Order: sequence, then structure tokens, then C-alpha cells
Amino acid sequence: MMTLRLILVGCALSPALWSAGAPLQPRDPDIALAPFAVVGAQARDLRPIADDCLERLAMALAAKGVRVAKVPSLDEKTIARAKPARWAVLGRFEVVKDVIQAELRLMEVSTGDEMRSYSNGMAEAKEVAAFSTRVAERIALFLEEKKHDGSAAPAPIDGAWQRAR
Repeated sequence: MMTLRLILVGCALSPALWSAGAPLQPRDPDIALAPFAVVGAQARDLRPIADDCLERLAMALAAKGVRVAKVPSLDEKTIARAKPARWAVLGRFEVVKDVIQAELRLMEVSTGDEMRSYSNGMAEAKEVAAFSTRVAERIALFLEEKKHDGSAAPAPIDGAWQRAR
């Protein structure tokens, strides 16, 4: 009877733990993700869209075998928090002239260097799903290339929505 109560309590708490951002973290993550920055007058309306992008990106990367760690916050100044992950994604969402502007940047944690920038203007929030999937595909490809050659040199650019620095 005692065991049953503990199981029921544990099951009842698990969704709360997940929504509080405390899922199990991989021991040796490939990449760290944190909630994306949302700026501008419509920041309150953009927060759920940015959070949806983050969750879709995490799921798509995990589906491609990338070990993802979630951290509570991250920016250029605090990127060291992403360790032991080698890579981190920083993001920014803003509405400009009725268009959702999203920029996700793949950063090397040890140097703070931006390796890739993925940006897109979306007329509708539902376009975030496609954007997240495309970015996950590009990031997974980049990480795979780095595993094979051991460098952090940029891979070839493949499309107007991606630029290397």
C-alpha cells in the first residue's frame, strides 16, 4: 500500500517537474538550449511562440540523436553555463512590421564564437514548426561534421536563410 502511494505521488508530480524545466539532463550533452529572448512591444504575445520553437527544436534535435541539455537562461555573457556542452543555441524573437523575426545562433561554448546564424521572417506563428525543423536539421548536420573532422570550421552555406560568420 505504501509503495502504491509513492508511485501515485510520483506520477502526479512528474508533469509539474517537467513544466518547471527539471527534466533529466544528459550526462554529456552535445548542445545546450535556454529560453529565447523575446523583445519589443509584443513580447508578451511572442513568449509562447518562442517557447514553442524551443521545444520543437529540442525534440527535433533529440530525434536526430543530438543530446540536448536545457538550462534556465543563457546569453553571450553567461554562455559558460552551457558547459559541459560544446555548443549552445541563443535565440531572439521580435515582431517587425507585423512579421515575426526569429534569429537562432549556434555558439561554440568554449570560445563564445558564433558558428552559424539561422534567421527567418514568419507571417504566422504556425510557421515556427517548419523553421524549428529546418534549423534542427542544419545544426545536426553541423555537429555531425564536427565529430568527423574535429574542427569548428564553418560548413558550406546552403540557402539564404543561413549565414556563417
